[in-house]
Amino acid sequence: MYFNKIGKIISVILILIVSSLQFYGQIDTSGVHKLFEMDLSDLMNLKVVTASKYVQNIAEAASSMSIITSDEIKNFGYKTLGEALNSQSGMYLSNDKNYLYVGSRGFSRPTDYNNRIIIMIDGHIMNEVVYGSAFMGNEMGINLDNVEKIEIIKGPGASVYGSGAMLNIINLIMKKGAEIDGGTISAGTGSFGKNDLSAIYGKKIKNTDISLSGTGGIYNGENYYFSELDAPETNYGKSVGMDWEKYFGFQAAITHNDFKISTSISSRSKGIPTGAFGTNLTGDVESLDQRYYVETSYRKELKKNSSLLFRAYYDDYYYTGSYPSGGEDSFDASTGRWGGAEIQYYLEAGKRNVLTAGAEYKYIFRNDYKDWTSDTTYFNKNFPFSYYSISAQDQFKILNNLTLTAGLRYDHYSIFGHSTSPRIALVYKYSSASSLKFLYSEAFRIPNMYESFYESFNDQESNPNIKPEKIRAAEFSWSNKLSGSVSGSLSLYRFSIYNLINQVVDESNGLTIFRNIGKVIGAGAEYELKYINPVNKNQAFLNFTLQKAIDENTKSMLSNSPNFMIKSGFVFAVSKYFNVVPEFFYESGRKTLAGNKTGDVYLFNLGINSGKFLKHFNASLSARNIFNKKYYYPAGAEFTQDALVQDSRNIYLKLTAHF
Repeated sequence: MYFNKIGKIISVILILIVSSLQFYGQIDTSGVHKLFEMDLSDLMNLKVVTASKYVQNIAEAASSMSIITSDEIKNFGYKTLGEALNSQSGMYLSNDKNYLYVGSRGFSRPTDYNNRIIIMIDGHIMNEVVYGSAFMGNEMGINLDNVEKIEIIKGPGASVYGSGAMLNIINLIMKKGAEIDGGTISAGTGSFGKNDLSAIYGKKIKNTDISLSGTGGIYNGENYYFSELDAPETNYGKSVGMDWEKYFGFQAAITHNDFKISTSISSRSKGIPTGAFGTNLTGDVESLDQRYYVETSYRKELKKNSSLLFRAYYDDYYYTGSYPSGGEDSFDASTGRWGGAEIQYYLEAGKRNVLTAGAEYKYIFRNDYKDWTSDTTYFNKNFPFSYYSISAQDQFKILNNLTLTAGLRYDHYSIFGHSTSPRIALVYKYSSASSLKFLYSEAFRIPNMYESFYESFNDQESNPNIKPEKIRAAEFSWSNKLSGSVSGSLSLYRFSIYNLINQVVDESNGLTIFRNIGKVIGAGAEYELKYINPVNKNQAFLNFTLQKAIDENTKSMLSNSPNFMIKSGFVFAVSKYFNVVPEFFYESGRKTLAGNKTGDVYLFNLGINSGKFLKHFNASLSARNIFNKKYYYPAGAEFTQDALVQDSRNIYLKLTAHF
């Protein structure tokens, strides 16, 4: 029954793709095949920088990678990083109505704050140091219209980026001022009181490139009824006007010759409507996240085949939360402040070797947490620390089309010990747009301040001796041009996570404590098809994910882990005036922390994008969850609910002016 249902879904999607290829193939003229050939070769040889911190073809990179282009961001109407990542094979979302979470290859611990994924803006790591969290929603405060592309590494990447690079590395490459060459102002309005404004300005003046962007918005949010909280003391389960959100963000980059300075600032306050942590369903239940950084860098060309990159940075993070419960007001807050410097060396040693080496030092002088009520402070401590790292990598061409890459990074922490992260990759490029990759890598995540040092009377004890989590992963990756307009990719992988940090009860005193007791084994397959017509700009994607993650302690499926996913999207150029963009997402149910299972999810989205009209304007209309499907994802341990309802149908209209 289950496989019959899946088979029908696949059949419908394949029929749509084949019919669209045939229909739009009738528009092609003689010579289009050359355009197809060039277009897909370009697609398979896009330049990337994230895999090894220098520019190379994606087909040669020593990682399994995918790219979300600016055209895809525009056509599919992605408004947050999480929405964009959800289109990728092996990746999936959860929303606890405070933060957005991204799972990868079957692994997503409820309420882990995305601390096993590295997020970067132009190579600057955005994960904060207190919890290691990475923002995926509006709290990131980024205008995706100013993103040139999103580079995604699937699998570990600690040999390049250190702690936290266990599941993915996501790098948002911002547009250069020369590419923008002007400005835009956008205004949007949508369901549940959503209103936002955004702007972009970019220009290159002689040797100086300027890129600026900003965004901000408000959202009233949905109202909810939670049957699990249907009691007088919790407002009979009714949460009204509690799902609000206010946010803004600004990014800037100025490049003059080889010198660059960049900065980003964001702030987001969010109502918490779910009764998390035993809070009320009325009143001031909310969180505030603020993030800021400034970075300077200078690249020095030593010779034609070698260079040095120097960069220095300062980062700031602040969080506070208000959690009233049963007549008592509770609060917590964290501050993270850190600075560092890095040097990278690049050398093309002859025609066969590319050598890179680097060193980084970072000092975290604020890493604190405070927990208090109106009359008592329960915890208020700062845990500064520092670390340094050294790394090296060699990319060696055994043959003209066969490359071996070997890399190693050593990280030493003042309070968490040290870790060594290797990787090795064999890449066989058997045509201009086809390659085979055999990959092995290891990574780690240091415990955060809360897991190591937080303690609360009659509730939780600290564990300063906790060890870093570790992952080992092996992968086979294949990418190929199947025809003039269709490309395909396949990944087969297996990973093992050990020393997994879990919160358990200490039997000696009944207090909760974080310990290294978990182990997870994961394996899976991901397959994707992409279609691009360079003449009429029609495009489509279809990907399948089959994955399994096992908790080795219980020998059972990991919670919050769908076994099977199908995702597809199409861009149909109906005329030169507008295109229509349908999307379909399916995923199998997920196991909850209580051992139950959520239902299968079928979601349909629809977008309509206009061409430019009145010389300066274009508009878009999108509908997420267009059939208003009610669906649930597993909740974290801080919730009474076993699963949380996700977003209802959401309509959004956007108007953009160009100047």
